[in-house]
Amino acid sequence: MPDYHDPNLTAQERAEALTDTLTVQQQAEQLKYDAPAIPSAGLPAYNWWNEGLHGVARAGTATMFPQAIGLAAMFDREMLRKCADITSTEARAKYNAASRHGDRDIYKGLTLWAPNVNIFRDPRWGRGHETYGEDPYLTSELGKEYVRGLQGGGKYLKTAACAKHFAVHSGPEAERHTFDAQVSPKDIEETYLPAFRALVKDAHVESVMGAYNLVNGEPACASPFLMGKLKEWGFDGYFTSDCWAIRDFHTTHCITATAPESAALALKAGCDMNCGNTYLHVLAALEKGLVSEEDIRRACVHVMRTRIRLGQLDKTEYDDIPLTAVSTEESKRHSLECALRSAVLLENNGILPLSDKLGTIAVIGPNADSREALTGNYNGTADEYVTFLDGIRERFSGRILYSQGCHLYKDRTQGLAQPGDLYSEALAMAECADVVVACVGLDATLEGEEGDTGNEFSSGDKPDLRLPESQRILLRKLEALGKPLVIGSSASRLLSCLRREARSTLR
Repeated sequence: MPDYHDPNLTAQERAEALTDTLTVQQQAEQLKYDAPAIPSAGLPAYNWWNEGLHGVARAGTATMFPQAIGLAAMFDREMLRKCADITSTEARAKYNAASRHGDRDIYKGLTLWAPNVNIFRDPRWGRGHETYGEDPYLTSELGKEYVRGLQGGGKYLKTAACAKHFAVHSGPEAERHTFDAQVSPKDIEETYLPAFRALVKDAHVESVMGAYNLVNGEPACASPFLMGKLKEWGFDGYFTSDCWAIRDFHTTHCITATAPESAALALKAGCDMNCGNTYLHVLAALEKGLVSEEDIRRACVHVMRTRIRLGQLDKTEYDDIPLTAVSTEESKRHSLECALRSAVLLENNGILPLSDKLGTIAVIGPNADSREALTGNYNGTADEYVTFLDGIRERFSGRILYSQGCHLYKDRTQGLAQPGDLYSEALAMAECADVVVACVGLDATLEGEEGDTGNEFSSGDKPDLRLPESQRILLRKLEALGKPLVIGSSASRLLSCLRREARSTLR
């Protein structure tokens, strides 16, 4: 039996033994996120890119939890850890099912690139909702629990978590491929590094992902300063670039001139894996003398070590988790409890809870019956959605009137109509009601990652803290009626224009 199949050896020893059976070309091929099979070792092809920010993402049906910023609003370590445990169970179930059918595609693996422990310092940042907020301590504590839930406590990793994006990555989205984050020693130590330090030292996170930006002139995926911090903290997992971040070295940051130079800079600095295609040039860098065979071997050992820790050469306790473990009644109950705990009552002037005796409720707004308002980004597909309108209809026996009221951000809902085409309907319904519930806010089409959005708010970041104008006009018109008004805001960041005239505001 080859040493790399010996479960009595350490993962490091087995990874070294396996790597030493490979040619330098085979080793280099394993440093891409879409790694080919190694038939001689019995290792199938493996795609390292999977997401699990608040449930298994982009791989079909899964239990979906509130977005990370909502989970942080629970201020509950155990609740969050259970979210991660459910996510890892479902990731294993999906991996097992896909593997049986020979499916080794993206989003089907056991390496979950979560949590996002960046600091939500500017409320206009589009990706802030992926984080646990602006506080380094809270982010550290919650991030540790999420890692522990994802990785489990058994002999093998249940899944491999990833602390991202290392480091000083808090927007702006539109400039992330050119941005140089100039940060003082005090600020980086007190604000931007504590969560990463905690996840490495206390939670033993298996992976760290480098960010797109420069940090004090150094590319985050090849920063001597940042790599030195990981060494100082005793990190012994694998380091991956963000997707196509190494390409930025020569295309936008202009710190190298060619792809082989970029690959060499990252690899020698300690970036083991490239999400992207720049490491296709590793062998060219070797031919040019920019890297050594030992540089390639070291990185290959690191990625093989993670696969061994996941049990991919052995039989594990997780291999028989069935697909029926996905989206169970228990997991959906936990999701509901998280949603209830994540909601924040900003103001209540006596109108809530609504009386069961209400005759007519007008539910108005672009997010009232919107699934998109529920999902966030990096999301999977729930097997059941309950919108605000659905919930109100289920809870109250009286007459429920519904109007979209306005488009989420455009000045009309229909292209051939005049601006404000649904305001009159919304006002007429509100006039007939005993109470008005206005469901406003944002969704992932308005706040998210660079390139995720397709409207005038594109790049993910917001120009200010206001609701889109279409919704501001709708709220002003509803407030002018003088009816009891409840505002339900579904958004992941501060909104400055939730009017004081409302009798109650729930976020």
